[in-house]
Amino acid sequence: MPDSYSFRVDARVRFEALYGAHCGAVRSFVHRRVSPATADDVVSDVFVTAWRRLSEAPEDEVTWLLGIARGVIANRRRGEARRQALHERLVATAVVEVDPGPERGASESGLLGALASLSERDQELLRLVAWDGLDRARAAQVLGISASLFSLRLHRARRRLARALAGQETAEQRAGDQSSLEVM
Repeated sequence: MPDSYSFRVDARVRFEALYGAHCGAVRSFVHRRVSPATADDVVSDVFVTAWRRLSEAPEDEVTWLLGIARGVIANRRRGEARRQALHERLVATAVVEVDPGPERGASESGLLGALASLSERDQELLRLVAWDGLDRARAAQVLGISASLFSLRLHRARRRLARALAGQETAEQRAGDQSSLEVM
């Protein structure tokens, strides 16, 4: 049984010979099929695959390498098609911001202001339930905590949000009272 070191040296020598003999043919094959921007990456992927599967290399190495290149190119094209399809789905389902109008704008800006005044942790709890639509158990999983701890933290966050909203209303009332006094 050959020792591990000599096996690695033999594999390295064999791979270097394979690369030296066929890199030009693989590079030409790839450059005729993909853009110059991705050709070098494809060639690299071909030889990484060849290194990993070196023990499977047949006598006709160039044909084997070109077959690997075809597979790498096909995988890249499928991946690009998936990325493009995902991009199109995201564009189709994108949320478009709409001007809420004067009657909704004030109440929503008050809510958003009150939410922004809370800690990041409280904001995350409230958003998971209200904006992401998760139930308590699933939201707890997202945060990596127990459902009972999530419920407790959510209760406290809602209380703090209510106090922040009440504080804004009080401040708005004082401002309104002050402006009505100035008119008199």
